[in-house]
Amino acid sequence: MKKIKAILENFDTEYVEDYKKIWIKAKLQSSDALLAVAKAVQDEGLRSLSTVSPTDFPDRETIELNYFFEDLQTKRNLWLKCDIPRELEKCEIASLTPLFPGAEWHEREAYSMFGVKFLNHPDLRPIIVSEDFIGKTPFRRDFDWEQHEEDVAKNVQAIVDAFKDEQATNEVNLDPESSETVLNWGPTHPASGPIRLRVHCDGEEIISIDPDIGYVWRALESLVTKKDFVGAIVAVERLCFMDNINSMVGYCMAVEEIAGTEITEFAKWMRVILGEVARISSHFMGLGGFFMNLGLHTLFMWNLGTREFFLDFLESYSGARIATASIEPGGVRYGLDMTMFDELQKALDQFDNTVDDIEMIFVNNPTMKVRAKDVGVLSADEVEDYALCGIVARASGVKTDIRIDEPYAAYDQVDMDYVTRSNGAAADRFKVLFGELKQSVDIIKQAKKRIEEGVASGEFNPTKDHMVKVPKKLPAGEALSRVEWARGEVLMHLVTEEKAKSPYRLKLKAPSFNHTMMLNKLLEGQTLSDIPLVFGSLYVCQGDLDR
Repeated sequence: MKKIKAILENFDTEYVEDYKKIWIKAKLQSSDALLAVAKAVQDEGLRSLSTVSPTDFPDRETIELNYFFEDLQTKRNLWLKCDIPRELEKCEIASLTPLFPGAEWHEREAYSMFGVKFLNHPDLRPIIVSEDFIGKTPFRRDFDWEQHEEDVAKNVQAIVDAFKDEQATNEVNLDPESSETVLNWGPTHPASGPIRLRVHCDGEEIISIDPDIGYVWRALESLVTKKDFVGAIVAVERLCFMDNINSMVGYCMAVEEIAGTEITEFAKWMRVILGEVARISSHFMGLGGFFMNLGLHTLFMWNLGTREFFLDFLESYSGARIATASIEPGGVRYGLDMTMFDELQKALDQFDNTVDDIEMIFVNNPTMKVRAKDVGVLSADEVEDYALCGIVARASGVKTDIRIDEPYAAYDQVDMDYVTRSNGAAADRFKVLFGELKQSVDIIKQAKKRIEEGVASGEFNPTKDHMVKVPKKLPAGEALSRVEWARGEVLMHLVTEEKAKSPYRLKLKAPSFNHTMMLNKLLEGQTLSDIPLVFGSLYVCQGDLDR
C-alpha cells in the first residue's frame, strides 16, 4: 500500500487516504492526470479495472468519475476519483481501454447512461440501452422518465426501425462473392436467454461475435434512487434471482457503513448461511445449464431435485423460495426458529446422498471431458487484464475470492480456501463450479454448528439478535462494498446526501458484464457449435448483465 501512496505523491491530489485494509482512496486535482496515474498503478501491479462509476452532481455542474483498480495477486486496491464538466459538449476524459481492456464496456455504459465521452476509446457505441434511449443520458438526475414513457409507440418504432436498418446494412456490407454471413444467435435460442449475439461467420467458422445486450434492462441503478433504503432491497435483489441474497448483503453493507451501524454476531452468521444457500441454488442451475447447452437435460432436472431441498429452507425462513427479501440494513429480516434448521439439515443430507453420483456421472463424464477440455480457454493474464472474477477467474488458476480477500459477515471465522484449476477451459469452469458446491455445503455446516452452539450457550438469542436499528435518514457520505456473489465479485458504490431517505446514487458492478465481453475473444476462429458450450461455461446471468 505504501508504494501506491508513493505513486500518488507524484501527482496533484485533493487527498490520499487509507479507506479500508486493502483499499486506498484518492482524488485527483485534474482529470488530465488520469491516464498517467492509471499507467503508473498498472505498472505497480494493479492490472484490473473493476468498473467505472459516474455520479452526477448538477448543483456543482460536474460529473464525478470513480475508478476501482484491483491487484488480484497481492490484494492491493485503489479507489480513484476525478471531476469532469457536466456540460455535454465538454463532458469528456481519456479512455483507459487501451491500458485496461476490461474497461471497454464499462466506459461504453458510462457514455450511454451519463453522456461521458471517452477519448480514444476503440468502439464507443451505446450499450445496454435500446435505440429509444440513445443520446438521452437516462441516469443523469434531470432525465424525465415520465416524459420518455409517454412516447411508448414512438419508442417501440425506433427500436423496430433500428433493427431493420441493421439487417439491411448487413446485406449491403457483406461481400456477395464470399460465403460470409451474419447470424442472430438469440434472443430465442434455447441456450441464449434474452441476449442476441451478432455472429459473423464463414460457413461454420466464426469470424467475430458482437453481443447485443439490454433486452431485459430495468435501469436498477436509477430505480433504487426512487425508493427508501429498505425499499431499495426490492430492486437490488433483482440483480439476479439465482443468487439474490448475496447482492442484498452487499447493498446492506454499504448502507450500514454510512450509517455507522455494526450488526450482531448472530446476524453475521445468518448472512453466511443464507448467502451460501443462495450460492448453492445458483450453482445447481449453472451446472444444469452447462449440460443443457450441450443438449443433455438430465443433470439439469437431477440438480433441480436436490436444489428444492435448499429452497425449502429459504421458504421456511422467509416465506418465499426465490424472492426472499431476507436481508436488510441492520442484519437479517427475520428471527430464527431453530426448527427451521431441520429443513436445512434435510437439504445437507440430500446433497451428501447425491453428490458422489453427480460427480461420477457428470463431472467425470467422458463426453464432457472431450468436448469441453480445450474450448473457451482463458489465461491467468487475461483474467487480470479483463477484470474477470468468480469461477471464470479461479478456473484459470487466479486465487481471488472476496470472502477470503476482504472477508465480510462472519467469513473471517470460516475455514475455507480458494477452489481453483489451472487450464482455464470450459471444462475447468464446470469443475470449479462443482467444487464450490461442496465448499458451500461445508461452510453451511460450520455456520450451522456455530449458531447452534451460540444458542445453546445463551450467547445468541435467535429471535431477537437478528436485527439492530438503522436510522431511516442517513448522513451525507459514500461507501464501497464487495461480496463474492455466485458468479464472482459484485461491487457497489453507494452515495448519500445529508438527511437522505433514499440512495442518491448506487452503482451495481456485476460479473456477467465482463464475462460476456470475452465471447468474441474466446470464439473467434471456432465453430458455431461452440457458442452454446462456451456461453454456458461463462455462467452468465441475464439479470446482472442487463441490470
